[in-house]
Amino acid sequence: MKNVLMIFMLMISFPSFAQDADELFSWETAKVNNKVPLTLTYKEFEGIYKKKADSITAPLPEQICGTEAEKSAKMVYYRGARYEMDNGVMNFRELDFSPRKNMFFQQKDDWFDHTTTLKGFGKTYPIAVSAAEEEQDDDDTEPWKVVTLLPQEKELGCLWLFYFKKGKLKKIKCEFSCN
Repeated sequence: MKNVLMIFMLMISFPSFAQDADELFSWETAKVNNKVPLTLTYKEFEGIYKKKADSITAPLPEQICGTEAEKSAKMVYYRGARYEMDNGVMNFRELDFSPRKNMFFQQKDDWFDHTTTLKGFGKTYPIAVSAAEEEQDDDDTEPWKVVTLLPQEKELGCLWLFYFKKGKLKKIKCEFSCN
């Protein structure tokens, strides 16, 4: 979380790290499997998938900021997707491609799944890929390549993180600042 905040501050502070308007990522246009919006009610979620979530759990400490308002929050998991739910409203947080290969993430005409390569991603987001950070995974010797995209909606207060390993996309996270 501290690394994400530091990257966010650097990207805001230094114009040389600023991303081109074409490299911003939009919450409003992004969807999971081209049908699930990033904000929806649990009832809408069940209607779209015709199923209940795989699990609903209390959030881990690193998944929330620990504010009073978050005490009732739950994490909703479904086929690698993780949503934060509060008062029945779900907001996207992560899509991990390792549990299920039939999930994908879409924004406008771009889609991302377990077959997305860092090289291919770099054709659409060259500035972001050139500034990719390496992050060491505790249980693996090969580090993650983490590509950060800023949100199109500046008021959102998050960063889009795309995690690549061995040149392939493994997960997408929308990381919110606790400030």
